[in-house]
Amino acid sequence: MLRTTRSTHAGSAIKKGGNLSLTLNTIAELGTLSLFCDDVALRYAALWTFVCGAALVWLIMHLRRNARLRKSVSDSQIFSARLKDILHHSREVIYSFDLKTKQFNHLSPACLSLTGFSPSELDELGPNGLIERVHSDDKDNILQRIKTLRHRTKDREWIGNVDLRFRRKDGHYCFINDLLHVSYNSDGDAISLSGSIRDVTQNKHLEESMRILERKFQDSQKMAGLGLLASSIAHDFNNLMTVVLGNAELALLDCGGSDDGALDEIKRTSLRAAELANQMLVYTGKTTVVVDNIDLSSVVKEMGALLSVSISKKVKLQYSLGENLRPVRGDISQLRQVAMNLITNASEAIGDQSGVIAISIHEVNLRQGDLKNVFSSGAILEGPHVLLEVSDTGRGMSEETLQKMFEPQFTTKVTGRGLGLASLLNAVQRHNGVVDVKSKVGEGTVFCIYFPVEEEIVRTEENSPKSTEGWSGYGTVLIADDEEAIRDITATLLERIGFRVIAAEDGEEVVEQYIEHSEEISVLLIDINMPRLNGLEAALRIRHINPKLPVLFMSGYPRRQIMDRLGKQPHTNFVKKPFQSQELADAIRGVMENRSEMNIES
Repeated sequence: MLRTTRSTHAGSAIKKGGNLSLTLNTIAELGTLSLFCDDVALRYAALWTFVCGAALVWLIMHLRRNARLRKSVSDSQIFSARLKDILHHSREVIYSFDLKTKQFNHLSPACLSLTGFSPSELDELGPNGLIERVHSDDKDNILQRIKTLRHRTKDREWIGNVDLRFRRKDGHYCFINDLLHVSYNSDGDAISLSGSIRDVTQNKHLEESMRILERKFQDSQKMAGLGLLASSIAHDFNNLMTVVLGNAELALLDCGGSDDGALDEIKRTSLRAAELANQMLVYTGKTTVVVDNIDLSSVVKEMGALLSVSISKKVKLQYSLGENLRPVRGDISQLRQVAMNLITNASEAIGDQSGVIAISIHEVNLRQGDLKNVFSSGAILEGPHVLLEVSDTGRGMSEETLQKMFEPQFTTKVTGRGLGLASLLNAVQRHNGVVDVKSKVGEGTVFCIYFPVEEEIVRTEENSPKSTEGWSGYGTVLIADDEEAIRDITATLLERIGFRVIAAEDGEEVVEQYIEHSEEISVLLIDINMPRLNGLEAALRIRHINPKLPVLFMSGYPRRQIMDRLGKQPHTNFVKKPFQSQELADAIRGVMENRSEMNIES
């Protein structure tokens, strides 16, 4: 009875598809029953049930396994489709390259937009064709990298970044970054490459723009430092030149006037030195230019004659200067500096060898498109220009030097400071001119400077300063300057034209002297920088006592730098050191007669 119940229970479990482990246990019991049962009919029934149950279990297990396999295949297909979709739409080029077959196992379609080549075309190029399209400046590095990665004895893989420029199908270069993975076999030989390539051209352009901005910022910082240094040097230098120029003029007066001798040469040289100091200030932006109509041929001949004694005796100067050229509107000291820099650089380019510096000046008519590679701060002005061309037979310049030659503090000379050509370009651009340079190594250099010309402007009586020749001063001038030599020479010049002079050596003393002699003082001539109390503070204290007292400030600093601090005040003006006796007389007469519109500046 018990055996019959177990058989019935097993069949019921199989039919109902119950728990598989329970079914297996039941089938096992049926198998045991078929072996040891005494009833033959029951034994066969149990055996039959055992076989059917085992077959049924096998079928269930097979179906379940097939279901798992189908699900796995389906998941794999879905994943493969998703991966293929990702690779297809990726902006980076995903690739795998077999080094044995020298063919791409995989190459994503992004290669077409990056390089202009389809995957099949890149396959046809092969490794050698791809390397040939690498920029010449990067090719040596790539070949060296290939040589290094071809074989490795330790690691079985290498991962790193490779940057290069690749020539696209259209001929343009693009910057690419390759995150490269190299696989090696057991012998250490490279067997495959894989990685992702992205276009970093925009990044490189941004980096270059940042470098340019950083370089401009550094240049501006250098210029600011140079400006402070130049301003200080110019101030002290102009104080010295005031003494030299004043004494030369006194000596000329004692000798009865100009005789084109040594004293006149000292006077001219002092004025030229003052112009050079002012040129430093103009270059660093510390002062403005003094504009006039200038005969460029005269300026060049003057500078050529001056420099002929300092350049090599083996160098010959050749002139071809046009006649009746229209004047250039500009600052003569800056144009002298341009001519000096051109001749000096041409001579240094020739060196100790024999050579020729050819200087020509003629008028040309410029049109848009005539000049292609010029250095200019803005659009090229059309119309008539005076062309200053200076060529030499020197060593010439490389393309790299041509690109950098106008940068501040760039120089190819051992002892140079790199300011000559930078100041030249600055001066030319201030005159709305342009610079064109042609040079080849071993073939010399040609500088072409184009200045726009202007019709000659005739100075009218209305804007001409009133002459003080024959004018005699009257009253007492209170002079304040911390330099004794300047006080003495200025006092002597003023006494020569009729003034009585009281001198003070600092700001405190000048206030004390004014309080003591206020009734007799007609005008105050005061330096800006003095100890204890500066000129501006001292003048304000005196003006508090007498608001209408004429005040003439003097300084080696630029006029704009001083007058901006003063603002618009009546009976107030400025004279820049070094000054000539006539300039000093004009300035004092102007401030005493309230002609504050006069601008006395070198």
